[in-house]
Amino acid sequence: MTDPNTPSTEGTPQVPPLPPTTPPAPDAPAYGAPPAPTTPPAYTPPAPSYSPPAAAPAYGAPSNEQQTPPNPYGQAPGAAPYGQPYAPVASAPKTLSLIGMIAGIVGIVFFGWFGLASIAAVVLGFMGKKREPAAKGFWLTALITGFVGIGILLIWILLIGIGIIAGMSDSSYSSY
Repeated sequence: MTDPNTPSTEGTPQVPPLPPTTPPAPDAPAYGAPPAPTTPPAYTPPAPSYSPPAAAPAYGAPSNEQQTPPNPYGQAPGAAPYGQPYAPVASAPKTLSLIGMIAGIVGIVFFGWFGLASIAAVVLGFMGKKREPAAKGFWLTALITGFVGIGILLIWILLIGIGIIAGMSDSSYSSY
């Protein structure tokens, strides 16, 4: 008979207890002896991802099977090798701005004597700003040189007017 206070072990597999184990100690080399050499794994090159054609077709014979290697850089097959071909873009007309710039330079170089050139430079500069936004350097130069030319013209008019007025009111040079 079995003791009723002991648990029943029916239906459970009996596993023998494992003895306590310790990891094996590494072999210690003799004093002064170099450690045992380890060999690195041998290098195996990767297999090619495509296979070359078995035989070249005869000269002039059509080939139904053309096999091209994949491009490692992700370029689409049949695309141009160096990107898209160059296509020149038509430049925007810059006529108003260019003429305005030239007129402004003429107005400055001749010290405002050509006041109409400076006024034309300002007008053409504003027209170029509105119609030719791509020619910013030209119309901006036309505006700047035009206003500078007008400023020089106003200074000349002021100096000439002061000179005339001073010459008329000077009484030290009276006639006898």
